[in-house]
Formats: sequence, structure tokens, C-alpha cells
Amino acid sequence: MNTSAEKILPWIPLDDPAENYHQASKLSRWVNDSSSAMYAYDLMTDPEAIASFGVPSSNYPSAEHYPLANSRWGSSISSVLRNRHSAQSFSNAPVSFQDFSTLLRESACLTESYGRGAPSAGGLYPIDIYLCITNVQGLPAGFYTLATHTATLHKLEVSTEPRQFLKESLLFNDLAAHSAFHLFFIASMPRLRIKYGQRSYRFALIETGHLAQAMIMCAQEAGLASCPVGGFIDQKIDDLFCLDGVEQSVLYSVAFGQPDFSRAADVRTSQNQK
Repeated sequence: MNTSAEKILPWIPLDDPAENYHQASKLSRWVNDSSSAMYAYDLMTDPEAIASFGVPSSNYPSAEHYPLANSRWGSSISSVLRNRHSAQSFSNAPVSFQDFSTLLRESACLTESYGRGAPSAGGLYPIDIYLCITNVQGLPAGFYTLATHTATLHKLEVSTEPRQFLKESLLFNDLAAHSAFHLFFIASMPRLRIKYGQRSYRFALIETGHLAQAMIMCAQEAGLASCPVGGFIDQKIDDLFCLDGVEQSVLYSVAFGQPDFSRAADVRTSQNQK
């Protein structure tokens, strides 16, 4: 039996720096730049800065260099990665319910046989998926949540018009004009915090990235266009889905739809003329 006095650690009241950062980094129509906006502008307009930072690199001049071998794979994965790009617009054509379902099942839904197409810290699955559907065959336009354990959509009783909501919520409105559906990744922080404490916010961001990438790859394989979207009005999305903005809040989003081949042709022509 341990007779020594039990050591009790003092309780130190601290703000959660993750919550503070999350709040400070939110966008609105009135404030859509960070406090470092002027510093960023100076860098973007400085030719020397552009030359220095325009190419991502972790080179060390004094280190030994070993160039990588040429790629050997000819798999569907490498093809998907090479052909993926962020769409700047979408066509008016609808997305089939089959392609829509496959994308969500393969990337986000859970199965007993192989788990899920994206990892989750501790298997806690803190990222909820909310959808704004505007042009998916067989689905009424509106707002939905995805139950990933049962691969079931639940339509929310929201009277807001979906396309108009996207136009008001996204900073880049072109993506709202013709996208077929838009996904919002919502973090439910208590699911992570019970195990990971202050590190929870990192894991939430990491898992969101994993999920988004898996969905984008599935879309590319199906011939659908996609564009990750970080520029949105946080408060509008949190309010629509009745989230408190801290314990539950939107982190990221992705727009999906049919490719706009006319726009892609214009971009290629413009690049060739440069």
C-alpha cells in the first residue's frame, strides 16, 4: 500500500489557444483579411520576395544531393493525381446519384470490412459532413448531413435557398453559380478533446485534409470537377447549421460538379499565348 502523500498538481486556468486562433482566423464580409494583410501585400508586390518564395523548397546548399528516380507507376492512382486540378467553374449538368453516392461511400463512410478511406486520430471521427445540394439527380435541393456509419443522408428542415446561400457564403462566387453540391467539414471538438486535449485542433485540421483529399481523388476518378474552398463566411455556415462556432464549427469546404470544358479550353488557350 502506498502511504506517501498523494501529489496533486495545481489547476492553472488557461485559455484554449486553439479556440482563440479559430475565432481570430474567421472571415466575414467586413473583415476578410488577417492583421498581417499589409505585410503579405508588401511581399506579393516585391520582385525579390516573389523570386525567393515563389518556388517551395527546403534545399540546403551544403548538403549532399540525391535526385529521385523517374516515376515508374502507371496505376490509376498516379493518373488521378496527375490530372487533378482545382476547377474555377462548373457546367450546368447534374451529377448522377450513383457518382455522388460512390464518392461519399469510398471516402467518408465507415465499413466493418475496411474502415474508411481516410484516417482518423484514435478512431474518434470528429469531422461531421454537411452538404449543400443543388444539382444531384434524385435528390431534392437543400441541406443535408451524412451519417457515415450508416451511409445515409438526412435532409435538414432549412428554408434557405441553397444556391443563394452559397453565393452569400463563399468569397469566390463563381463556384456557387453551377456547382452540383458543396461539402462543409464541421469539427466536433469534444470528441477529440476527451482524449487529446490541446492537440485536438491539430488532429481536426489534419483529418479534414485527409477527408477532402480522398473526396477530391474519388471525384477525379469519376470524371467530376472539384475545388477546395477555404474562403467562406464562417458565421453564416455555423448559423445555418445551428453550430456554436467553437465546440462545433466549420473548418473547410469543397465544391463539386461537372467539368466546365469551355472554361478549361479558354485557360489552355490563354496559357499557350503567354
